[in-house]
Amino acid sequence: MPDPSSLAGASLGRRLRALPRSAWILCLGMFISKFGNFLNVFLVLYLTAQGHSAFLAGVALGAVGLGSFLGNAVGGTVADTLGRRTAIVISMFGATVFTVIVPVLTNIWLIIGTVVLVGLFGQLYRPAAGAILVDSVPAELRLTAFTMLRMCLNVGMSVGPLVGGLLSGYSYTLLFIGNGIALSAFGLLALLMLPETRPSPDHDAPASSRGEGYGAVLRDRAMVMYLVSMFAVSYAYVQTTATMPLHVRDNGMDNSFYGLLLGLNALLCVVLELPLVRHLERHNARHVIALGIVLVGLGVGATGFVSGKAALAVTVVIWTLGEVIYTPVSTTYPGMLAPEHLRGRYQGAEGVAVTLAQAAGPALGGLTYAASTDLHWLSCAIVSSIGVIAILLARHERIESVHTAEVAK
Repeated sequence: MPDPSSLAGASLGRRLRALPRSAWILCLGMFISKFGNFLNVFLVLYLTAQGHSAFLAGVALGAVGLGSFLGNAVGGTVADTLGRRTAIVISMFGATVFTVIVPVLTNIWLIIGTVVLVGLFGQLYRPAAGAILVDSVPAELRLTAFTMLRMCLNVGMSVGPLVGGLLSGYSYTLLFIGNGIALSAFGLLALLMLPETRPSPDHDAPASSRGEGYGAVLRDRAMVMYLVSMFAVSYAYVQTTATMPLHVRDNGMDNSFYGLLLGLNALLCVVLELPLVRHLERHNARHVIALGIVLVGLGVGATGFVSGKAALAVTVVIWTLGEVIYTPVSTTYPGMLAPEHLRGRYQGAEGVAVTLAQAAGPALGGLTYAASTDLHWLSCAIVSSIGVIAILLARHERIESVHTAEVAK
């Protein structure tokens, strides 16, 4: 691997070539598992096709979200105690078992209980994956590595449902089996090829901190402010799939136009994210995240005050620019703050904040949208503003001094 200090200002291609093998294994595994992530996409259709009510199908989908929330919290502890690779292997094979069981079950409450476990095991890997990148990728390349991982995730989730739609036309059982195969493939990849990167026990932990867990995360003021900011921006962002479709419909546009808006978002993300990395890393991380949240708040907040197709497309461009600015940098921030022995838990805490917002956002957004559409979209901008204030308060002297030194260079 080239000297990381020599990569300042290097081309994107040179940065990608400098990424360690573990980063590429994670990217491949992420693409495979998300490509085959059919359960989340087709669960409601499957359950209603089996004769269950739309309400119970929605409860089951919410149960997946509950499991995902728990999986991030548990996954952080597993990554720090049993190891990063172990956490990913347990996650993938555990999710495989419970995913392929779903089509065998007929009792809706058994299905709901099972998909909670699917969500839990399915997200158990996430803190470990982030911790591996922090462990194994030099600080100068982490933004590139996290952005590449996110791109593989997005491409897999974009292309996979197309194949899932074809499989569901033959058999939902085949769909869930395909999901299980994809999960198992990532598990095998991790088991056979992914190195364990967890530092030796108590490697950098003072005696007084050994055995501490999420309490240490919550005592870190900068991290708590960061978590508030991630909850806020995730709440606003989730409205693009929770209540923006309602706004599109209420203004006389059909579902196909909403699909085009999401396609515009996906296209901009793919085209812009990696090329922007070199420019984003030159600036203070908190300021970059704050700028991104401002744009998300402006774009989402403006949605309810425009009704034409062109104007709606402009709002999508605005919040997408915010997404591609804040997301790559924000995913690296827990790694900047975390001591080595708590990297998994810091990553897990970030996942908890995001999944909590993703779970609460649609319900709260639906309530405010039903009460007053103007108030709803204005509240998205207000919540985003809280996120901006929080991330600006997430100052950590060590990170600030490192950034100052890099700028001086």
